[in-house]
Amino acid sequence: MLRVGIVGPLSTVERILRIAQGLHLDVIFLSYPYKKVRETEDLIRENQNNVDFWIFSGRISYIIASKEVENKERLIFIDHTEAGIFKGLIEFVYQTGTLFDHFSIDEISRSHLETALNQLTIKPEQIYLKTFSEDTQAEDLIHFHHHYWKNGETKGAITCYEEVYLQLKELGVPAFRISTSDIEIMHTLNILSEKIKTLYFQDSQVAVLVFEMVQLENHFKSSKQTYQLQFMELKLKEILINLSEHLNGSLIEKGLGRYLIFSSRGDSEREIQRIEETVNNLILESGLKAGVGIGYGETIFSAELNANNALRQSKESGSIILMQENGKIVEAESESFEAADFPYFNDKNFMNTLEKAKISVKHYIEIFALLKKSGVKEFTVKDISIQLAKDERNTRRFIESLCDAGLAECIGLEPFPARGRPRRVYKLINSANKVM
Repeated sequence: MLRVGIVGPLSTVERILRIAQGLHLDVIFLSYPYKKVRETEDLIRENQNNVDFWIFSGRISYIIASKEVENKERLIFIDHTEAGIFKGLIEFVYQTGTLFDHFSIDEISRSHLETALNQLTIKPEQIYLKTFSEDTQAEDLIHFHHHYWKNGETKGAITCYEEVYLQLKELGVPAFRISTSDIEIMHTLNILSEKIKTLYFQDSQVAVLVFEMVQLENHFKSSKQTYQLQFMELKLKEILINLSEHLNGSLIEKGLGRYLIFSSRGDSEREIQRIEETVNNLILESGLKAGVGIGYGETIFSAELNANNALRQSKESGSIILMQENGKIVEAESESFEAADFPYFNDKNFMNTLEKAKISVKHYIEIFALLKKSGVKEFTVKDISIQLAKDERNTRRFIESLCDAGLAECIGLEPFPARGRPRRVYKLINSANKVM
């Protein structure tokens, strides 16, 4: 069952929860009250993994939360209308015995207040307005209201913030709140219900992921390399089977170097970081560029069609391309994932450099992958030859070729050799001539 977190002052959270329970929505509501609106930031950070949707008592807490949550579709807030302003004005008039005049008020914008007052035939003259944003401190609003009241220029204060309201009451200022009405809360909850239904429908859509290892058939040209090709295909399939398991999907081989995974949209979106990691592993294992297209659709046919269209663009851009059911194309990426900086992607100069120097892309990627996985940047010829189980003399020739081509450089000698003469230490250089 989906979990909805309610964020706001305790009194408002309790009202929202009471009304929500009366609507009998098929969700679990969780309360996250705050005393100060800035606490929203910590509430979201600490609990976002436990909550599917968030509902906020006001616009400011929503804006604060939006900076912490990647998927804004799962956030909704209750925006007070003229009814909330009129409520504060009526309570002010009743408690102070004053007409609609001589009060201070804070609002998120001047137009919000003007829209409400323009609907009244009574036009207040002596009012003091302070607008605010998510960066406004509660102390600034308290000082604003208290200043005018202490100087006798106002009879009371009307505020949107519960923390400001409570502090003003302690200071003896007649204070009144602009709060959301039950109708506004019910309206927002109904919108939330529709959003949940829409996202549930999207979550259950078909997802097809198409992987293609570019020019795999040209990678092993001689008949003697047939077994090497088969071994590589087994390794690639192992990587993709592991991904398929996490996607609750099924893997199908569609020809040399081309694979399909059938899954659901929800699983694919939740595992986008794992998909990116899989693409890196495919590239590191094969030394080839990988095209990846993800397609969504209501049927397998439409999802596969979208995936193939996305794949064509992926092979051109070098990125994971996603095509939604409406044909919209986006570049899929995870904010928390650090992609390997493969220097040959979209870099014709790099590829030309390798070709002119007659350097094997596969052998270059083997060294690149080894350094990437081990987390080191400096290496010796002996390090590489041992780790890759290659002849040390041939490894030295290959690294010297990289140096001649400007793709590696010697940065010195081993500081403390175990015995004998110190060995040379190297670093790879990327296509922008920067040490990697």
